[in-house]
Amino acid sequence: MKLSPLLTNRALLRVLLYVSILLVPILTAAINPETKGVPYTLFGITFNTVFLLTAWVEHALVLNRFVNRQQYVLAALGSIAAGFFFIGGRYVAEQEITRVLFGAVNYYTEDLTVGYYIMDNQYFAIKAVALGALFKLLEDWLSHQQERRELVGEKTTAELAFLKSQINPHFLFNTLNNIYALAYAKSDAAPGAILKLSELMRYMLYESAGGSSNGVSGTGKNTNGLSHKVALSKEIQYLQNLVDLEKLRVPNAQVQFEVDGNTDLYRVEPMLLISFVENAFKHGDLTDPNHPLVIHLSVRQGKLVADVLNKKSRHQKDTTGGIGLPNVRRRLDLLYPNQYLLTVDEDDQTYSCRLELAL
Repeated sequence: MKLSPLLTNRALLRVLLYVSILLVPILTAAINPETKGVPYTLFGITFNTVFLLTAWVEHALVLNRFVNRQQYVLAALGSIAAGFFFIGGRYVAEQEITRVLFGAVNYYTEDLTVGYYIMDNQYFAIKAVALGALFKLLEDWLSHQQERRELVGEKTTAELAFLKSQINPHFLFNTLNNIYALAYAKSDAAPGAILKLSELMRYMLYESAGGSSNGVSGTGKNTNGLSHKVALSKEIQYLQNLVDLEKLRVPNAQVQFEVDGNTDLYRVEPMLLISFVENAFKHGDLTDPNHPLVIHLSVRQGKLVADVLNKKSRHQKDTTGGIGLPNVRRRLDLLYPNQYLLTVDEDDQTYSCRLELAL
């Protein structure tokens, strides 16, 4: 069973802390001439072992069990019991095992009393219990950070899902209006427009969603992924199909569509460029041969530069406004933070957009 990154980090953190504390007496004996020798090192390892075992009892058996259930009285009683566990454990480990079996020097006199031993070790017992509490705080902090990252990721995923849900109906609404106009005029171009729309919808449903007709992408990714890059060449072909479909609605539209660079080498988030082209057809005057719609895409050294320039139409824009550019800007913020530059320029005659994107 594969452990989660959080559990792996916790385990590694504990191992590093335990090993570092256990190494203290060995390193101290190695660098300090006054403490050299087996007795000190042996007593040090024994002490630290009981110390860490007490910290584990406080953390795993007391705090994780009672604090998580908000049983604070039991947690307090358990912490006191953990302190006595340290005192008793140290006595057995040092006075009965290390001293008797290994002949280590006994630092206490023969007339040692239980009360004196408890008083003499309460300081270390409190430290051991505090270390267990520190482990608990550290673990809860790691859990909080993990949950926070998951919540941020879920929020971003939900927002991207909402933005994508805006893209498809918005595009479909405009295109169906175009096809309706052709059908109303009984144009022979209507069947071709429907076929083009079918091709575009297939791209939107399968390619941009990260999957194929059976729900799995060519890279093996599940269609649940909302952030799925496609080949840049496919995205450009999608734009070309969109332009062809729009030209069916406006037969005399003047369009210059140019692509420079090897687009097969790079991948891009789908549906990023559609809004620029849609807005140009929706609000631009594309019938002037001297001012055609210019769509220029250039790929150089891992950077995409997309320029869309059109002449402004003198017709009044629709009062409902559009969601295209704010939508794509927000998607860029989420998917390409600090990796893009979007510039919009306009004057009385022309309107232009430039997107510079690190692929």
